[in-house]
Amino acid sequence: MLFFILFFLMATGWFIFTLVHERRSLLAGASFTACLFSSVLLAVALAFHYSQFISEQRWLVFLLAVLIVIVVFCGMIWPFALIVVFFYNGIKMVLKEGTNLRNLLSLGFGVLLIAYLFIWPFFGHLSDKTIWRYTYAYLGTLALYLIAIMLMYTVTLVLNLINLRPKKLDYIVVLGAGLNGKKVSPLLGARIDRALEIYHRYPGIKLIMSGGQGADEIISEAEAMANYAYEKGVKKEDVILEDRSTTTYENIAFSRRLMKPNSRFAIATNSFHVYRALVIAKRQGLKCIGFGAKTKWYFTLNAFIREFIAYLKITYKLQLAVVVSLGVVYMLLAALKL
Repeated sequence: MLFFILFFLMATGWFIFTLVHERRSLLAGASFTACLFSSVLLAVALAFHYSQFISEQRWLVFLLAVLIVIVVFCGMIWPFALIVVFFYNGIKMVLKEGTNLRNLLSLGFGVLLIAYLFIWPFFGHLSDKTIWRYTYAYLGTLALYLIAIMLMYTVTLVLNLINLRPKKLDYIVVLGAGLNGKKVSPLLGARIDRALEIYHRYPGIKLIMSGGQGADEIISEAEAMANYAYEKGVKKEDVILEDRSTTTYENIAFSRRLMKPNSRFAIATNSFHVYRALVIAKRQGLKCIGFGAKTKWYFTLNAFIREFIAYLKITYKLQLAVVVSLGVVYMLLAALKL
């Protein structure tokens, strides 16, 4: 029992430390998962420790039985539910947004899930040769690693969307997106609306509209965003235009140059984009928080996969190190035939 209590306290302490010190790291998601896992283990240990008392409480036995059935049932249907969600989302995305490659990510991920869960296991019996067995195990491990990273990414994203009682902010940077002529798109409008919620919360805060002019755009995104804010009643002196950026990296870097020294700022963008923007800010040595705007569900899931792929690209050195390290381990195991 002492082990489970200590494990719970250590995991909880790790989670709290990560939240306070730097929650923009995937360690935030890992520590939360460890905290949740340790809580479940502690609950099971307590149930066994007080099993005699629990067995005398029929209502408690019934409640535990129901909880166990729910957990087992959810575990069994979860993969199938996930596949259905991705296929449904992918079809809806294609019908509403078209069939370009970026819109096929949900469908593609659903196909990969089916292949991994129902087809991949059969490949393990194709050959008894040592090299195939270890290659199969290696590829399977990489798939599990990818799933684990995606889970940690998701949890960390959610944690970074929660801003309980944030300190006073001096600026909020609204990241640009595509325009419809001279007007902001619904996606970009949602970002600005989210920023305006924060703007009205903090008297004296300045809005930095960040976005350059694309080759196919009539005006800069920053100008269109500012016009949208003016129509919503924002004072012109409270808006700063950053109209040179073309990427999220430049959005943040160029906007920071327009701020006074030692200023506190936040980033406003769509929820699926918040975490990657915060990672980019972190890599520039900047401290900030993020506020996420709501987006249509069918678009969010597809965009989430795109953002996750972009995150893997940003951290490609780490991911490559893991891939190579696992490869070396399996090569050694194959050589030793362990």
